[in-house]
Amino acid sequence: MNNFIDERKNLILNELNNYGKVSVAQLAKKFGVTTETIRRDLYALEGEHKLKRIHGGAIKISFDKQEPSHMQRRDVYREEKQKIGRKAASLVNDNEVIAIDAGTTTCEILYHLKDKKNITLLLNSVAALNIMIDLKNKGVFDGKIIFLGGEINTDQLSCIGPISENLLNNFYVDKAFIAVGGINIQNGITGFDINEANLSKKIMETSKEVVVVADHSKIGVRNFYKISEIQDVNIIVCDEETPNEWKDTLNKHEIIWIKA
Repeated sequence: MNNFIDERKNLILNELNNYGKVSVAQLAKKFGVTTETIRRDLYALEGEHKLKRIHGGAIKISFDKQEPSHMQRRDVYREEKQKIGRKAASLVNDNEVIAIDAGTTTCEILYHLKDKKNITLLLNSVAALNIMIDLKNKGVFDGKIIFLGGEINTDQLSCIGPISENLLNNFYVDKAFIAVGGINIQNGITGFDINEANLSKKIMETSKEVVVVADHSKIGVRNFYKISEIQDVNIIVCDEETPNEWKDTLNKHEIIWIKA
């Protein structure tokens, strides 16, 4: 009996990963059990800190309205982020101008650019800038580093606001690597902060190709501020395989999903 319960709970979590939200009624119908059974499953999963119950169903756990600081997030899913960073860096070609959005996952890309020639980096992250200064001084990176200075968000170690956005008007970018708070089919890519979301949107608008880097905890999640529709993305790099329910939409918009 416990095996059936565990299997159903895993299927519920899969639904949550795909859609970000599930309803008791739909799950009961899908699995052929009572709504009370599903409520017990959701209660148990909430106790395991795997979801958050709401009226009529549950939502995927996220940091909701407030994003933890850069330092708090740095070591969360660190191994997954490192794999994503390595895979994303392999997409960079010699002689390209690339923009690296502020985020802990995008920072991992920087450690894998040592073999790239004549790269120009546009950065809006203080953390990323410190990494690149260190790599440059060690002779590991020989390209150009351009910092999109502006108002500093001290929690997220990022630049935000009109100064940074106006600086972007001077550049044409080959590839933009975008960090997100959440991504799903219905709501596109989203973030926690309107100023960071606006700058991410601006970076995307200046770029020929947009690469979203997201660990599995971001899949199915919707945050407060919309960055773009899903069809504005060219490539998604994640540590897990494509959710089955996403495949038709991704194919329709010719979005490539790469597992790190």
